[in-house]
Amino acid sequence: MTTNLRNGYTTGTCAAAASKASAIGLLTGTIPDTVEINTPIGKVLKLTILEKSICSDFAECAIKKDAGDDSDVTHGCRVFVRIELIPPQPPFVKGGNGGIIIIGGEGVGIVTKPGLQIPPGEPAINPVPRRMITDAVGAGLPRPYDAGLKVTISVPNGEEIAKRTFNPRLGILGGISIIGTTGIVKPMSDDAIKASLVLELDIARAFGFDTVVLVPGNIGERAVLQWVGARCNVPLQKEQVALMSNYVGFMLLEAAKRGFKKVILAGHPGKLAKLIRGDFYTHSSKSESANSPIINILRTCCTDSILQETINSPTTEGIIEILKKHGYLSIFNTVANKIEDAALRYVGAGLKPAPTGLKTGIILFNMKCEPIGISRGAEDWQKELQRKSQ
Repeated sequence: MTTNLRNGYTTGTCAAAASKASAIGLLTGTIPDTVEINTPIGKVLKLTILEKSICSDFAECAIKKDAGDDSDVTHGCRVFVRIELIPPQPPFVKGGNGGIIIIGGEGVGIVTKPGLQIPPGEPAINPVPRRMITDAVGAGLPRPYDAGLKVTISVPNGEEIAKRTFNPRLGILGGISIIGTTGIVKPMSDDAIKASLVLELDIARAFGFDTVVLVPGNIGERAVLQWVGARCNVPLQKEQVALMSNYVGFMLLEAAKRGFKKVILAGHPGKLAKLIRGDFYTHSSKSESANSPIINILRTCCTDSILQETINSPTTEGIIEILKKHGYLSIFNTVANKIEDAALRYVGAGLKPAPTGLKTGIILFNMKCEPIGISRGAEDWQKELQRKSQ
């Protein structure tokens, strides 16, 4: 049971709290030991201030990120904020704290792809944290300043931390993102994972693709990139490939909502064949092995001896090897077609009105990234790519 788990707070909340404390220091000459910060959901947090530094024209301090009981890779990092006075100039507004600019320093990533909340070339500080920071600076500076204010957010070691996040896939380079829509981190949040996954769909749409390829993980991505390059003689752009993890049904529906005309699922049958059984969340804690739906198909076309071998196999990869040995590997084309049918039914039942004209396709690979099965829809996509390459 996951009861009584402790909530934490986001990097956006850290940045806002450190901004308020630095603003107070700039105004009074003393940075406080704690500050209270309002979160977007109305919860007030009292946070401890660390690493204080103050001079005549700037003040700087840090907040230590606390993710509560969530397994957030940013837990324990320090979010620094430096506030500096700079001469008034456009677009600064004289005498009203209107001249607040927010920039990213060390360890804060830069957006390089379209489709995200922040345009390319800007620091990855999302809109809600930006509003929180601006409000916090205003709360810390109750009287107007004629000079402008530069707010610099930095996260030491942020570039290394970011390598363990979705940022590299999203084209956010050089550091972590300053994020958070509620200001609060809830432990083990499926919503947070889903929010990260759908960003890849938004990037694919921003690049103008009407077909998106969904993969469970790195094996599927590597395999489909190799397969398209070799089979279709045309490179597949990484921006067209989106990670879906175990959230197959969720990502199918989100892709349909965004108007993609075709959705290709590419990966190992040990994950994707679960869809035949109706399991569209494929984590092993909720979904049994994919062996049974595959074996049910084999019952209609294999000899008893081969069937018994597959029944005795503890893994789907083992079944693949058995069928390859006996020359039955083409059965995975049938498996792929049944997965395709299940995916179309799921989208049709999950969206009202059902999307018209949406097509799906399935490409199955073994653990060596070798193609072992392709559905009708994926074959059509392959022919389409080959025509474009001619």
